[in-house]
Amino acid sequence: MATMTSPNLIEYYARHLDGVTDEKLYDTEALLVLVARDDLEDRWDELTPEERRRVVELDKRLAHLHQQLASVLPSRQTHRRSRWWWFLHEGPQVREQALAAASTAGDVPSS
Repeated sequence: MATMTSPNLIEYYARHLDGVTDEKLYDTEALLVLVARDDLEDRWDELTPEERRRVVELDKRLAHLHQQLASVLPSRQTHRRSRWWWFLHEGPQVREQALAAASTAGDVPSS
């Protein structure tokens, strides 16, 4: 996915996010969504304000799908808590907790 443009990566994220609700494909789609979100996080500083707003909207949808994602998330995580999407098995509140922690630390939260 490194060769995708940011707009294409955002649409890839959105398309696979829609697939998380497909009972036959949700596990594959969920992993594709999580990896795409990692790639977006890695490029966050390169995104335009409009692209960032779109990712934030999609992130809200992702957080609401926490129950579908819980079964495919690895039980042991090596990711930083700021990459909250890997911790959605704990519930949708992990997004808000990560954003709050970033604000407290003086970081600019991605979404």
